[in-house]
Amino acid sequence: MRWLMGLLLSLATMVLVLTSASPGSTTTHIGARTPPAEAGCWRTGDFLTDEGKVLGVYRCPSVRVH
Repeated sequence: MRWLMGLLLSLATMVLVLTSASPGSTTTHIGARTPPAEAGCWRTGDFLTDEGKVLGVYRCPSVRVH
């Protein structure tokens, strides 16, 4: 039963992400590495993990696949 709930939650999340991408919208990326310049991202803040690592928070333009 637990795997079924996980599957349903994953599918619902995927549908939400795919349907909410509209022209001009952005995605959020959190990580230790800076996204490439070609991605057109800008840094919006920092995130501190439980282990004390500082991760960068970036907003990037979303890309629609036709």
